[in-house]
Amino acid sequence: MQTKQLHYIIEIARQQSLSGAAKVLGISQPALSQFIAAEEKSLGVSLFFSYRNRLYPTPAGTICIKAAAEMIRIKEQTYRKIRSCRADSRKRVRIGVSDFAAERMAAKAVPAVFGRYPDASVVPVVGTDSWLADQLQQGNLDMAVLGTVSPSISDGSFYQFAKREVHILIPREFKMSDPLRESRQGYSIISLEELKNFPFIAPETGTPERKIAEELFSEAGFHPNVIYIAADPYAALELAETGFGVSMLPEPLADQADREKVRIFSLPQHPSVFYGVLLGEEKRLDDVEELLICCILREAAREEGVSLLYNEASRKLMEQYAGEEELWTQNRLNI
Repeated sequence: MQTKQLHYIIEIARQQSLSGAAKVLGISQPALSQFIAAEEKSLGVSLFFSYRNRLYPTPAGTICIKAAAEMIRIKEQTYRKIRSCRADSRKRVRIGVSDFAAERMAAKAVPAVFGRYPDASVVPVVGTDSWLADQLQQGNLDMAVLGTVSPSISDGSFYQFAKREVHILIPREFKMSDPLRESRQGYSIISLEELKNFPFIAPETGTPERKIAEELFSEAGFHPNVIYIAADPYAALELAETGFGVSMLPEPLADQADREKVRIFSLPQHPSVFYGVLLGEEKRLDDVEELLICCILREAAREEGVSLLYNEASRKLMEQYAGEEELWTQNRLNI
């Protein structure tokens, strides 16, 4: 059995169908069916059985799946040990992170990368979204986990994993006219014009939330009464809850607000921030960088839940590494 075919067995077990596995693996279903038939004939035993239109491994199939995962792991270990003998094998990835959540996501991805490339190192650089974007353009970073208001970045340079709408949080003690009655996802919609006389807690300069706020206030035709600029969005949330001022926060942070202390509204424009891994212009990824981004996307899938939103670049990269979950898990356990 070729190494590539080891993934066939694993993917069939994961997808529980030949059609699903064939789609992920990028081969035809008849070819995958012929492969399984040939293996079962060679071994003289069935590897899978069908029940209610799903395939399940037989006891022999379970042994085969575990062995396939182990053989893949051994091959990868051997290859990276050989690569480590080269003088130029050391790899240093400089990754920008815009906040604690991004830094944590990147940190959780490191063990799997290190498991495959033990001579690689990942160096986090903390900064605002706009500063990190500038550093990317100057070639001082390899990639950055950040938010942007423009998801239509050139193909292949932005690996998106989330989209979060920016909401308005108004302390309940503030007196206001009735908002518009239209609602969306449980939030009434309000226009900024109604908040002209309210004090605002502005997002930090250089963040996508600040850019959105500036554009919205420009459209509304007035300059807000900014009484505080919050570098930490959690501080903006707390200040809104204490009645200090109106805040503009992205979901799901806005959803964490105490509804007895603040009212949450959507804006007619439904402004949103798109989150993902951004590369510099004309940046070409090597194997280490590709794996790091893929691991970050996997961590995002665990943390974002229903708000996970892959774009085309993200989906292609995830498909490229489909079938390697066991290897990554093993690498995490071995370090």
